[in-house]
Amino acid sequence: MASETAVSTLTMPKRVDFPPLAGDPVSPETWKTLMAIMDAVAPSVQRTDSLPSNLTDHAKGSTVNLSKEEYEASLASLRQYAAPSEDGLKQQDLFEAYLAERPSENPVLETVLKNILSNIPPAKKRKLEMVLSLLGRFADRDYGYHYSTRGGSLLLTGYITPLSSLSISDRTKILHSWRTSALYALRGLFNTFTSVGKLVHARTSAYHSPLTGFPTTPPSWVANASFPYEFLDFSSASSSPGSKAGTIEIDTDIVIIGSGCGAGVVTHRLASTFGRNLRVLVLEKGRHFDASHFPLSQEVGLSSLMEGGGVIETEDGSITVTAGACFGGGGTVNWSASLQTQHFVRKEWAQDRKLPFFETEAFQACLDRVWGVMGVSDQKVVPNHGNKVLLEGARKLGYQARTVPQNCRGEAHEDGHCGMGCWRGEKMGPVNGWFPEARRRGEVKFVQGMKVDRVLFGKKREGRKGKKVAVGVSGTWTLPAGPGGGGKSVKVVVKAKKVVVSAGALWSPVVLMNSGISNPHLGKNLKLHPCSFVTAVFEHETKPWEGGCLTSVVNSFENLDGKGHGIRIEALCMLPVFALTFLPWASGLDYKLLAAKYRHLNTYFSIARDRDSGHIYRDPEIGTPQVVYTPSEYDRGNLLVGTVALCKILYVQGAKEIHPSLPGFRPFIRSSTTSPTSSPSSSDSLTDMDKAITDPAFLAWLDDLKAHGNKPPATTFASAHQMGTCRMGATASEGVGKGVGY
Repeated sequence: MASETAVSTLTMPKRVDFPPLAGDPVSPETWKTLMAIMDAVAPSVQRTDSLPSNLTDHAKGSTVNLSKEEYEASLASLRQYAAPSEDGLKQQDLFEAYLAERPSENPVLETVLKNILSNIPPAKKRKLEMVLSLLGRFADRDYGYHYSTRGGSLLLTGYITPLSSLSISDRTKILHSWRTSALYALRGLFNTFTSVGKLVHARTSAYHSPLTGFPTTPPSWVANASFPYEFLDFSSASSSPGSKAGTIEIDTDIVIIGSGCGAGVVTHRLASTFGRNLRVLVLEKGRHFDASHFPLSQEVGLSSLMEGGGVIETEDGSITVTAGACFGGGGTVNWSASLQTQHFVRKEWAQDRKLPFFETEAFQACLDRVWGVMGVSDQKVVPNHGNKVLLEGARKLGYQARTVPQNCRGEAHEDGHCGMGCWRGEKMGPVNGWFPEARRRGEVKFVQGMKVDRVLFGKKREGRKGKKVAVGVSGTWTLPAGPGGGGKSVKVVVKAKKVVVSAGALWSPVVLMNSGISNPHLGKNLKLHPCSFVTAVFEHETKPWEGGCLTSVVNSFENLDGKGHGIRIEALCMLPVFALTFLPWASGLDYKLLAAKYRHLNTYFSIARDRDSGHIYRDPEIGTPQVVYTPSEYDRGNLLVGTVALCKILYVQGAKEIHPSLPGFRPFIRSSTTSPTSSPSSSDSLTDMDKAITDPAFLAWLDDLKAHGNKPPATTFASAHQMGTCRMGATASEGVGKGVGY
C-alpha cells in the first residue's frame, strides 16, 4: 500500500464543478417569478437621481431607489464595516457595485439555485410550481399553452398584477403579508423564499467577499498530503456469471453501508481485531474529495458535500436539515468539536430504554477509546473572538461554560473554513483517521457513488431461532462526475456474511424499509436537536472566519426539566454560506447592509436536546427520505430560554447590535451612552451579573422578545444532528435494534 500522496505545488484548491443537472428543474415562466422574489430578498439598490431619465416605471420599480441622503447613509454604513483599503476611489466603486448587484443578473446564482431546485422532492416541487404559477404566468411544458393567473395572484398577494411586474417595494410588502398571515402555509412561504434568497446571495455575491475581506481560500493554504484511497470502479466491468444482465456481483465478508462516523469506527474495529483475515467493503453513495480540493468553494460546497444539496426542509418547512453526503459523511463537514454523552442521557438509555450497558464502565471505556484514537483534547484550543465572547460573557453572568475538546490529535486546529472540508487534514474523522488506519491494518476496500437500495436476506441459519439473516446488499453504482465523465450507472450486488447499516438517521430507515423490515419504531422517534440563532454586531473587527469554529459551550441550561431536556449555547461556523443565511430579514436593503457588517459579526445558536420527535418516511416517487418534524411548543420554549440567555451574554460583552433570527422582531441597538451593566467590577467574577443588568431599554426589549415568541414556520430553525430513527430497545416493541446493535 502506498503511503500518503505527495504534497503538490498547487496554490489554491482544485476546482470542483456542480453536479450535472438532468434539465431545467422548473419552467421558464416559473423561473421568472422565482427570480423576481430573489430580486426582492437581496435587491439592487440605486440612487434615484442616478437613474436614466428614459427608464420605464417597471425598470425603476425593479430596484430599491434611495434619495441622495439615504444612499449616502448606506455608503457610510458600508464604509464603517468594510475591510480597510488604501484606495478610496476603488473602494467606493466596490460599495456601489455591491449595492447595485442583482440576483437575476448573476449567472452563478442561476446555477446554484437550479441545483437547489433539482434536489426538491417531486411533490414539493409541484406545490412550489403551483404557488409560483399563481403569482405570475404559467407555461405548461406538456401542452405548450400559456395562461395568466390574475385570480391566483390576487388571492396570494392582493394584486392582480403578476409578481414579476410589481415593484421591489410591493414584493417586500407581499413577503411580509405572508409572514403575518393566519395561514400556516403562507407563513412557511415567507421563511422558504427569504431563506433561499439569503442562501444564494451568500453563495454567489461577487462583491461581498472583497468588501468584507473574507478570504475565499485560507491565506496559509497549501496542498497537504492525503491518504491515497483506491476506490473500486465498475465502469468497465461486465455482468457477473449467473447474475442478471447488466448486474455486477462481488463478494466480501463484511459490507458496511455508509462511510460516516459510525462506519469509520466499525471498520477500524474490525480491521484492528481481525487484520487481513477479514474482508471489509465500505459503500458510500457520495463522492470522495481529498485535501487538495478543500475547502470547497461557497458556491459549490453545499451541493457537493451535503444531502439534498444542503437544503433539506422538513415537510412543513419549519426546519432546514443539514447532513453530510460525501465520503466520510458528517465527519468530513463537521467542525471537529467532540463532547461525550452526558450522564443524564446515559441514565435515560439505561433505565428508561432498558439498555443497562450505557451506565457501565465498559461504555465509558468505549467513549475514551474513541477519544484516544482521534487524539481529542482541549489543551491547545485558543478561542477566537466569537467563542471567547461565550466564555467571558457566561463567566460574568454566572453561567457554566467550558472549552470544547477537538478531535485533532492534540493539534491547534484554527480553521474557520473546516465546514467545507479540512484542507489541513487535522480533523480526525473517518477520512483522515479511522479509514486510513483500518486500511493499513486490514483487508478493507472502498466504493464511492454506490447507492444501496436494500439489504438482501437468505435462508435461515442454525442458532438464529428460525430468523432470516442478511446475506448482502443490492444497489446502483454511478461513475462519479469529473474530467472522465460521469453518469454511467450499473447494478451491483454485494454478497456478504454480515451487513452493517450505518447510513445515518435519514437513510438507514429507508434502506431497511426497502428491505422489507417491519418494526413500529422504524423511521420514528426522530430527534433533530433544533437550533435557533442570534447574530451580534461589534464595534471592533471580529474577523469571524479566523480560528476554530466551535470551541466553547455554555451548558447551564442543558437540563431544564431535570430529565435531560434543555439547550446548550454555541458559536456558529462563520463561513458566509452559514452566517448570512441565518440573518433576520426585514427588507432587502436592511439585509444587504447587515450582511456587509460580516467583518464585525458573530452568530450563535441555542441547540435543544428535544423532548418531542418526528419521523422519516420514504418518498413514494423517488425513494428518498422525507422528514416530518415541527418543533414542539415545549422544545421551542427551551430554545427561547437559550435565546434570551444568549442575548444577555452578548449584551454584557458589549455587542453594538443584537439580531435574533425572529421574523418581525426588531434588533436591540445599543445607544452610545449605554454601558453593558451597572454591575460590580469585572474582578468580581463569581457575581451573578445576570441580576445586575439594569438597562431598562434592554430589559424591555427582552420582555418583548419573550412575548414575540418563536412559532414556526416563519421562524428560522435548523438541524445538523439527526438521530433516533433506528433506535435501540430491549425488545422489538421498544426499538429497531437490540442493545448490541441488531
